[in-house]
Amino acid sequence: MKTREERQALRASMPRTPLSAHHMENARLLPDRGELLYRIPNGGIGVEVGAAFGEYTAEILEKNRPAQLYLIDPWSMDRYSSGLDAIHTNFAAEIAAGRLHLMQGTSLEKLAEFEDDFLDWAYIDTDHSFDLTWQELLLCDKKVKRTGRIAGHDFCTGNTVKPIVYGVVEAVTKFCKDYGWQFEFLTVESHAHFSYCLKRL
Repeated sequence: MKTREERQALRASMPRTPLSAHHMENARLLPDRGELLYRIPNGGIGVEVGAAFGEYTAEILEKNRPAQLYLIDPWSMDRYSSGLDAIHTNFAAEIAAGRLHLMQGTSLEKLAEFEDDFLDWAYIDTDHSFDLTWQELLLCDKKVKRTGRIAGHDFCTGNTVKPIVYGVVEAVTKFCKDYGWQFEFLTVESHAHFSYCLKRL
């Protein structure tokens, strides 16, 4: 675990990207990320990057009703190693029907396997570091259709219980400015682990 000084240095090393009004002017607040699933493209092709035990997967299938849903996760960390078995058990029917596809491996390896402009949306929920989130966003910029959405979890400064510094806010704001995306939705859960949803300008 990093010391307070190390966390402060990490935070200071991340870019501070000021956004213009047009990056935020069409954004709406939603109560939670479950509600977000009704707002991103329904009935299409989506990917959940960082599926863990499949809790959010169940909500995606119920509320978003994608025609095809891809799950990316290495399922290799001790904390999540039993997640793959749980997903096989809980979603056996969707897997057998060819609606749910499991892609075991790192986010960058597996996102790169999609054809460009293939996805209607992507939802990112991995390690929340600036570097990895930035690389994931760059890949999603290519893999998501022009009319698609990029969303993700933990749009906040960190986990105060651990404590761990996150770089999601910095990566997402820099991505919006550098690559021409804007905020469409932000969620406002009471636990403050917010989700974001982006669309192209």
